[in-house]
Amino acid sequence: MKLDKIKNWILQLALALIIFFGFLRPFVIEAFRIPTPSMEGTMLVGDHLLVMKAEEGQRIPWTDKMEPLFHNYRGNSHGLLMPATSEVEAGEILVFKCPATGVDFIKRTVAVAGDTIRVSRDTLYVNGQPSPDWALCYQDEFEQSPLDQAWPDCLDELYGRVRDLAYWEIRNNCIITEDGLLAYVVPEGHVFMMGDNRDHSSDSRVWGSLPVDLIKGEALLTYWSWTPGDGLPKLDRAARLIR
Repeated sequence: MKLDKIKNWILQLALALIIFFGFLRPFVIEAFRIPTPSMEGTMLVGDHLLVMKAEEGQRIPWTDKMEPLFHNYRGNSHGLLMPATSEVEAGEILVFKCPATGVDFIKRTVAVAGDTIRVSRDTLYVNGQPSPDWALCYQDEFEQSPLDQAWPDCLDELYGRVRDLAYWEIRNNCIITEDGLLAYVVPEGHVFMMGDNRDHSSDSRVWGSLPVDLIKGEALLTYWSWTPGDGLPKLDRAARLIR
């Protein structure tokens, strides 16, 4: 009798895993681990997240290998996408493919298409207004980044020195505001992403705005937090909603 219960439990677990990895993972939810401290202040290295994929437009399997002859789907060389169920909003934390490297990144959306962006003395300005509460992020007093002191003004200083710097893409979308300040305008079909750990983040200030077609999904919650070789799991971070 006990053996039958164990067998039933194993079968139920196997079925749950098949459902998750065979359906939910490719189409609805995917797991993601935080590899760097660029979101410190909100998320830590070793945090394991669940990412909701369908909301931003789920990628259609195999279309990165062979595109159908006739279709009305949006997308690019990474594959075609189903229609999104909602538009990206400022403040959302998203997982996406970095346009410079193709590697999965996680950052916060700080502005959408048509918004003007500049950074001055650790303060983000969107459309001329100081950043809202969700954008008041971790600052490193000892290792301050020029990106967080005066951006995009610092681009000339960083040209040729910073890896993946999309200098011309950023420069070509800059304007002079009514106040005589240099600012960047987010192009149509793009969003502007920044890490919450502003002084230690490679983000849109380096590789430019993110095409919405590269978004994989929105981070929902932390279900586990542990880095191998770094002590015990951080149980207090389990089952945390991400904001």
